[in-house]
Amino acid sequence: MAIHVLRTIVIVLGVLILAVFGAIIWTAFDDDGDSSAVSGGTNSGAAPDRLSLGLPSPACTIEQARSEGGRLTVITGGPANLPECRRVFVIQLSSGRIQAEIRP
Repeated sequence: MAIHVLRTIVIVLGVLILAVFGAIIWTAFDDDGDSSAVSGGTNSGAAPDRLSLGLPSPACTIEQARSEGGRLTVITGGPANLPECRRVFVIQLSSGRIQAEIRP
């Protein structure tokens, strides 16, 4: 009698372990478009509009970009004959808005 109870407990625990393992696998591979749940992101709002830096020429390039403290710093440059390409932008990552623009 005791062996039957023990066997039933082991079977029930085995099924429980398989169910939890299946739920973990399902959650890991279920992609319903909510990437913030997987990446640990905190921004649950709608994606901001595309960012335009308003550079004067297609020859202007991004020379450096660095993210720190919820802000993205972008340094642009370009050919020597286009000094107006040289700018520094500070962009708020949560809203996608340009906080500051520096023109050296």
